[in-house]
Amino acid sequence: MQQSKKALKICAALEPAAGGAQTQAAVDGSVFAGFKRVLCTGTLIFAVTIAILFALIFYQHQRSEESVRSVEHTRQVVAYIDALRTYLLNLDNAVRKYAESQDPADLDPGLICRRAPCPSAEQLIALTGADGVQAARLAPLPALQKALEAGFSALQQRAAAGDVATPVQRELTGFDESAIDQIHRILIDAGREELKQLETRETARIEDQNRSSMLLGIAGLWMGLALLGLYRKTVRLIRAGIQAEQTITQLSLRDPLTGLANRRFLHENERHLIAAAKRSGKRLAVMVVDLDDFKAVNDTHGHAAGDEVLVTSARRMQQLLRESDVVARFGGDEFVIVMSQVDDAAAAREVASRVVTSLRQPIPLAAGGTARVGASVGIAMCCAGEETLSGLLNEADAALYAAKRDGKSTYREADLSGLRLAPAPGR
Repeated sequence: MQQSKKALKICAALEPAAGGAQTQAAVDGSVFAGFKRVLCTGTLIFAVTIAILFALIFYQHQRSEESVRSVEHTRQVVAYIDALRTYLLNLDNAVRKYAESQDPADLDPGLICRRAPCPSAEQLIALTGADGVQAARLAPLPALQKALEAGFSALQQRAAAGDVATPVQRELTGFDESAIDQIHRILIDAGREELKQLETRETARIEDQNRSSMLLGIAGLWMGLALLGLYRKTVRLIRAGIQAEQTITQLSLRDPLTGLANRRFLHENERHLIAAAKRSGKRLAVMVVDLDDFKAVNDTHGHAAGDEVLVTSARRMQQLLRESDVVARFGGDEFVIVMSQVDDAAAAREVASRVVTSLRQPIPLAAGGTARVGASVGIAMCCAGEETLSGLLNEADAALYAAKRDGKSTYREADLSGLRLAPAPGR
């Protein structure tokens, strides 16, 4: 019970802080909420299993102690019966021997009972305790023992006085051979009954052990099946969690509107992009693209039309590039193109020229009509030294603003000697 309460406390600790129905719904609908449920279920199963195991162990311990006490008590009773039989046999043998030898030394108490006090029928009955059948069987023994001991004491007194004329049997005041036989039969039957009880209790103990083993086996099987179910559930949740993590990672590296890479994607892959260009022995070109007159589209046609222009512009730039090249949206109407392997600056200028030409084409709108924008492009080349992506972006950004100052819809290239003008297509 205590383990189950602890399990419920663990599950309660995993509950989110109060934040409204929307927060709770979001948590319940999350793929990671399954991990919380599996943890709670697993904790509860383990708590219940541990409680059952402890209960079984405690029960078996109690039963074992009871069985041990019962067996030990039965052995004590059997040992006491044997001691009483030995004592009474010694008493009978001493009388018989004295009858033959008339020697008072044969009646020495030290030869008859070497323990103090000597075994007694009353003590045997007390030792059997609540066993009514056994007590009834032993009931005649105290009187028989007292008669035998009284006759023996009288015989000792006469032997000490030197009176040996009276036959021994008469001196025992009628305590004859049949009484001795009766005592032995009673003790033998009592000992046999105790041994039978000993066997019964031992059998019961073994049955209890087998029953406990069976219960433990069932608990172990149930726990194994529960663990298997939890394992399968956990595997499914881990797969779903990995997919969710991959989706989250992709979303964190992608622009939600255009699906292009974002600023974070470029910075996380900076070393890879620059290293690939250096390994290939070619150059890396970074272009910053800014749409001309984009604000007028939002003002004239609305922001939905502006989103359409951004999506179409992104798609057109992707169509002009290779799969190994990267097109990223940095926010607003600003894009970045990274060409990882170009032969020279002329190839980069050729791509920039095609970008400017493509983005000048009219863009049809879903609501009707068309939108017209242009594009200004700044180019920076890499890699002659220890350039960084941030440095290249700064150079390309400076070249971009030079292109805008020179009338837009054109491109400029930045190099170590300053900004170099390239004529716009169609001029």
